[in-house]
Amino acid sequence: MLASIRRLPLRQASVAAECLSSSSRSSSRLFSQIRASSIASTSRALPVCSPRATSLLSSASTQASISRVFSTYTTLREQEREQQLEEGAQASAVPELQPADQSGPESREPTYKPPRVKDSTFDSMKGHISYPTWKALTVKPFGYKDMSLVQEKVLHLLPELAENLTKDSAPMEDGRGRDLLVKAKTGTGKTIAFLVPAIEARVKAIAGVQRGHFSPAWTKMLERHRPDLDFASLDKHGRVGIAKQFTQNTVGTLILSPTRELATQIATEAQKLLMHHDDLQVQLLVGGASRNHQINDWRRGRPDIIVATPGRLLDLLKDVGMMKEAMSACQTLVLDEADTLLEMGFRDDLKAILDFLPPKGERQTMLFSATVSPEIRSIARASLEKDHRFIDCVPAGEDNVHKHIPQYCTVLNSADEQIPHVLRLIAHDQLANPGKSKVIVFAPTTKMTQMLAEVLKDTQKILPAGRSTALYEIHSKKDQNQRFKVSDRFRKDQSGASILITSDVSARGVDYPGTSRVIQVGIPSNKDQYIHRIGRTGRAGAEGRADLVLLNWEQGFLHFQLDDLPVQKLSVDEMTGELQQLCEKFDESPDEFEAPPLTQEQKRAFRAKRGARELPKQLKLKGPLSGRYEVERLNDELEQSLAELDPDMVREVFGSQLGFYMGRVPELRTTKSSILQGLKQWAVQAGKMEREPFVGDDFLRKLGFSSKDLHGGDSGRSGRGRFSNRDGGGGGGFGGRGGFGGRGGDRGGDRDGGFRPRSFDRDSGSGGGGFGGRDRGERSFGGARREGGGSGERSFGGRGRDSFSDRPRRGGFGGGSDRGPSRFSRRDEGRFGA
Repeated sequence: MLASIRRLPLRQASVAAECLSSSSRSSSRLFSQIRASSIASTSRALPVCSPRATSLLSSASTQASISRVFSTYTTLREQEREQQLEEGAQASAVPELQPADQSGPESREPTYKPPRVKDSTFDSMKGHISYPTWKALTVKPFGYKDMSLVQEKVLHLLPELAENLTKDSAPMEDGRGRDLLVKAKTGTGKTIAFLVPAIEARVKAIAGVQRGHFSPAWTKMLERHRPDLDFASLDKHGRVGIAKQFTQNTVGTLILSPTRELATQIATEAQKLLMHHDDLQVQLLVGGASRNHQINDWRRGRPDIIVATPGRLLDLLKDVGMMKEAMSACQTLVLDEADTLLEMGFRDDLKAILDFLPPKGERQTMLFSATVSPEIRSIARASLEKDHRFIDCVPAGEDNVHKHIPQYCTVLNSADEQIPHVLRLIAHDQLANPGKSKVIVFAPTTKMTQMLAEVLKDTQKILPAGRSTALYEIHSKKDQNQRFKVSDRFRKDQSGASILITSDVSARGVDYPGTSRVIQVGIPSNKDQYIHRIGRTGRAGAEGRADLVLLNWEQGFLHFQLDDLPVQKLSVDEMTGELQQLCEKFDESPDEFEAPPLTQEQKRAFRAKRGARELPKQLKLKGPLSGRYEVERLNDELEQSLAELDPDMVREVFGSQLGFYMGRVPELRTTKSSILQGLKQWAVQAGKMEREPFVGDDFLRKLGFSSKDLHGGDSGRSGRGRFSNRDGGGGGGFGGRGGFGGRGGDRGGDRDGGFRPRSFDRDSGSGGGGFGGRDRGERSFGGARREGGGSGERSFGGRGRDSFSDRPRRGGFGGGSDRGPSRFSRRDEGRFGA
């Protein structure tokens, strides 16, 4: 009982003093002293009672008053808990007490009600996580009911998983540590699985600082910046001030993502999850956005959740003292899509970033990967504690979701079949998935992506959905703001017939719900990229299909790179026959191909977006279709559109394709001469150029052609080694100043014209305006040219343009002007390293 009195908060201590004053003047004076001392205690707990107080409180004369105190105390506790739940306060902040037994002092010790038993529903997490987080998950904005497997396995480790890491921290109950290595497929809800523990750890850390529970990293920071601090002597306001400094000067969670799009998607999810938390904020640090904006946002806000791409983060850590200082006390590190981070060449950047963080044991680390390769185990050894947990969320026999996606490959006899076959595949999907067709078309380079988009715009009338087909285009030549908008619109598209033509900026980790088919035109950069691409369909148990369209000289990729995957060969004639059967069936019974009625969720989404009571009209496929996609008829339909292609565009596509494929000779198991000749034929047959593009010997030598490769091939000089048609001389170059891949050339994240065999552009983007920016020749992000982002900067807070939320300070990513950070401002007060 006395232990419980010592824990009475100030509000209940006042009630106790008033109750006891009615029966004992000495008791009244004692409780007045206790109440006064509790005001000076920021931890909001009463100090341990003195022997005199213990004797007085145990005397028989005060037992009746103490019983009344506990009765009142229990009632107040219940009322306060109900009020806090309504206001979105943390459920864990107020323990629930059973009514006190009145039989004796020792039997009246309050007991805690056990929390709800955790099951596979989010609702069962009530009491195990803070109420604002629980409300965001189960009510608004998410409204989730059931957990996925990875969410269940990770979240069931809460609340222990989110306990503060202090010098006295012990392992979890089972004796294992808090670091996680999670193997989980894409599209299974990994983001929620790591965001919830990260947020809970931050909430608990802030509360712990007010009680004097410091992490080793925070202790070291205080020793550096406030060596004379005597925390025990601080009053309530002083301790609150220390907690405020903690939130300003330490990173709660650092989440590293391989691409800007994925980073933005994670940041958006985090912001939603923080909807009911009053003060926690998210900051997004990616290349292509204004560097000064990001620094100013950091000064103005709080680094509770940092989502970043490795390139931009490392650049900022090297130059900005306050960021470096805050990162030295980071609580939680999350490596999302770790296998992709390594594949994209971020190994050295990851190791460099780890040097800025607290050592293992002083931070929590969660590593998520779709595979656990030797490379992943290597980075796990560098970042995780030895007693880390391995959580395998991939059922036996389902190591890779791509093995269960129907996959087809068509090897074309002639390049002039390429575009007609792509159209047949799209038409097939619109008929096979009426009202639910959502297709992603991948191309190997930006220039090829642009050309395919132009062709599809001109020929979409041939498709069953006709002009009702929604077309989207993403590549490195579009600035960051445009890409975000296009990606978001395609993600939310519910038109029933949509196509995204994209380069590899959309291949990794980004979720496009409802994607019914992935079509790859030409080879990807390697097998892993092929897998990442087809992973955009068939996500979270949904059906999907993947098609690969290759020219004859590309089929080595199928035989030598994809030989262990269930890829079925599909000829042009077989595809034409299947499509013809669907067309005939549609002409006979068009009602069977009507789009399904809108669900209530779709109706609400449309009304919320449009702000109107009207609902979209159901998609109507247009017939008759029989015979439309036969070879000769389709070729006739396409002839005019292809004839209108700009020869300069085709020539640029030829150049970018040549640069890409020259770095893929080992994967193709072919010769450079075969690739060169194949691309020349493509330019004439598919691109409808009158003559093959001419490439001079000098330039071919730069591509690595030997004298043997050149023997018997085209010879001669073309000015300064540029591409041209045979009628031309020195002009028509590819890449800025005439040299292929030169300054200002097409060196984006989609590998247009860059001679970088088997490499990836950092952050999946181009140096100027792409998803990334740490491209060769553009190693930093400070200059205006490297900022990218175009004219419209996207900000993620209430005060920024194009913001996600109209709340200026609750979970926002910041906003602000483009002015560089001042040397000193009031925002820097209390900021270490500013």
